[in-house]
Amino acid sequence: MTLYLVCDISGGMGDGGKPFIMRTAVMGVAQWVRFGYGCAEIRLCAWACEARQLLDWRANKEYPVELLACSGTSNVKALVQLLGEKPDGKVLLFSDGFWSRDDVRTLKRWKECLPLDTLRIIKIGADANPQLKGPDVFAVEDFFAALDGWLEGGSA
Repeated sequence: MTLYLVCDISGGMGDGGKPFIMRTAVMGVAQWVRFGYGCAEIRLCAWACEARQLLDWRANKEYPVELLACSGTSNVKALVQLLGEKPDGKVLLFSDGFWSRDDVRTLKRWKECLPLDTLRIIKIGADANPQLKGPDVFAVEDFFAALDGWLEGGSA
């Protein structure tokens, strides 16, 4: 199973310690997999105006310092282009959820076309968008609950 960890590094994510909160969560997921609590090949992705996979990063490496520098705006179309209409695994998106209306609509349309339970969102920051809610949205302190049974195909 491939697990895409998508880190929102748009400008708004630079406030309130969000880059460091996200780093802690990403490294927690990586350690969770490394110690055998979940079985997945982790692919780390950066997302803002553009989306790209960090090909040289592995779960046993330190969090890339470039993901601590947040700027620009998010672009869901770039994310969909990177992951494709049907990603070959699960997607865990780390974000504060402040996206444009167009991006919210694009994300919703993309999610509706995905296999059931492919995308989960981890809300980053005390000021994360309160409109971002649902059974697939988790507070950062609950990221282990988001993972529990998910990679095996169950739902948390």
